[in-house]
Amino acid sequence: MDNAQISTVTPVFRGEQFLGDLIDELSRLRTQWEEDGLPFELVESIFVDDGSEDGSSQKLSELEREHAWVRVVFLSRNFGQHPATVAGMLHTSGDWVVTLDEDMQHPPSEIPSLLDTALTQNSDIIYASPKNAVHRSIFRDGASRISKWMTGLITGNPHVKQFNSFRLIRGNIARGAASVC
Repeated sequence: MDNAQISTVTPVFRGEQFLGDLIDELSRLRTQWEEDGLPFELVESIFVDDGSEDGSSQKLSELEREHAWVRVVFLSRNFGQHPATVAGMLHTSGDWVVTLDEDMQHPPSEIPSLLDTALTQNSDIIYASPKNAVHRSIFRDGASRISKWMTGLITGNPHVKQFNSFRLIRGNIARGAASVC
């Protein structure tokens, strides 16, 4: 049986200071899966430069040269986190796609837990559940909660409050959803 191929997608905007640590964590995960003989393989990490204004573009280019499994998509300007994530999903090839932020608030070490949950529950999408404040800012966390509450109210979906950008999606579903955005 072939290993399940995993792709990660990370939108990047002013993330230069975190990128090295994120790549190190992803690299550790790749090595751990290989050494433990697990049926997963992190085949690619797609980084989408969303019009960064710091040194992120240069750092991403450097990391792409250093690691064959790192790929970078450069957007012409800043489109925002969600459009950048969608653009990255369109460039994936994995059986599963994990979306995570650049700033290490979504630890790659939790990816196996997402995979385990998806496989155990036969689910196509799994959202991580943050244990700490997500944005490290009372204002941003409050605004996010209010926005999700209003969206849930308008759509009638009580689960909206659980949605966040750290998620695992079956690859063909991620690419299909991204293609209609």
